[in-house]
This record gives sequence, structure tokens and C-alpha cells, in this order.
Amino acid sequence: MLILFFLYIIKIMLKKPNNKIENNRIAKIISRSGAYSRRDAEKLILSGKVKLNGKIVITPATLANSKDIILIDEKKIPSELKTKIWILNKPKGYITTSKDPQNRKTVFNLLPKKINHLISIGRLDINTEGLLLFTNNGELSRFMEHPSNRLIRRYKIKARGKLDQKLIDKMHGEIIIENTKYNVISVNLVSYSDVNTWLLIEISEGKNREIRKICDYFNLQISRLIRTKFGPFELGNIEKGSFIEIDYKLVNLRLKKIGFNNR
Repeated sequence: MLILFFLYIIKIMLKKPNNKIENNRIAKIISRSGAYSRRDAEKLILSGKVKLNGKIVITPATLANSKDIILIDEKKIPSELKTKIWILNKPKGYITTSKDPQNRKTVFNLLPKKINHLISIGRLDINTEGLLLFTNNGELSRFMEHPSNRLIRRYKIKARGKLDQKLIDKMHGEIIIENTKYNVISVNLVSYSDVNTWLLIEISEGKNREIRKICDYFNLQISRLIRTKFGPFELGNIEKGSFIEIDYKLVNLRLKKIGFNNR
């Protein structure tokens, strides 16, 4: 028996390691590198700006791996990614895009010039304030935005007039507006006067202009709309217009809570 045991140990030691390298679609690899979002990567590929081992890539479905050399506009993308997240307390008057044909102010005007290729996680319209997340990881952006992951978005709303509690109760739950279903998780009264009412509303899908459409449906006149939470990240006491990086250890802990595999 002892001889058989030693033969088994020797067999394990002599066994060749599994050096199989995982292949992925090249658009996904570019997104994971933090260089661009998956959507932007696909556009770059279709415009002929991406090379794989010296050859122009013609389809986003092309397979590649960590050993391959990928160039975008003749610049090599990073092979390893350390996922980072930043929070901006967005003021009114800024749109969430990097370029605007109307030359309006964009949120990227508020970010440090030295940080390249940041991707916003979701959007806020020009008149909405508060928490706006940025990352260098396109896969994370896609994960957090996807409705199936049901990450909570919390908004603080200032509505004109004193709202009746019965109306507030009606805003909770499933609402169908123009054949589109909206689901409000919770609506809570914060404070009120004869002039204004403050509410906290939580949703989990993040459809386009969702909060404003729901408030319009109930004839609420919004004077301020502020996002205070998105998934495991909260605005806290960040000053308006300020941009901060979240500690890397804290990022990892919070991403684990929402089920994102931060490789």
C-alpha cells in the first residue's frame, strides 16, 4: 500500500500543468482592460482601428487571450486591470457625455485631465444632481447598469406644494405609463411645508428618465432631483462638483456584495 501511495504522489508531481489560456471575444477583453466600454470597443473594431497581433480586426466576435497583443490606434491596451471607482457629486447644468455637438458643459469637464478613459456608470440628465459613478472597468459599468441585477437607485426629490399621504402611497409599487412598466420599491416622506415636500424614492431598474416620468404621471412639479445612492455606493457628504476615488479595498468589498466578480 505504501508503494502505491508513493507511486500516486510521483504521478501527480510529473503531471503536466494545465496551461490552457482562456479565449474571449476581443471586444470583451478591450472592455475589461478599462480602455473603453464594450459598445465603444465594438465601434472601434468596425471602424478598423483595432489590431490583433499586427492584423486589423474586422469583427467584435474575434477571439483573443491575455497573451495576444491588442492595439487601438497603434497603442497597446493594458493586459491587467485594477478596478477603480470614483464618485462625482454632479451639479445641475452638466450632461453625462464626453462630447456634445451643442457644446454644453459635460461632467467630464469636472474631472481631472490626468485620468484617462473613464466610463460613467449610468447617466443623470442635465437637471439632475448628485451621485454619478465612474470606473475604468467597462464590464463593471455594464453589470451595474443592467436591469436584471436590480441594483437600488435612491433619489431625493423636492416637489412643489404639500403632498397628500394618499398620493404618496399611490406612487409605491408597479406603475404602467404609456405601456411601459415601472416598479417603485419605496416612497418615503422626508419633510414638508405649505410650499414644498421632500421625498425619498427607491427604484431598481434605472430606465431612461424614470423618476421624472413617474412624477409627471402623478402631476408632481419637481424643483430638485438628487441621486443619493446607486447599488452599494452612497453620495455621503461629498461637496457639489467634487470628484473622489473610493479606496480599493472598499471597492472590492462592495462589489462582492452585489455579486460582481472583480478579476
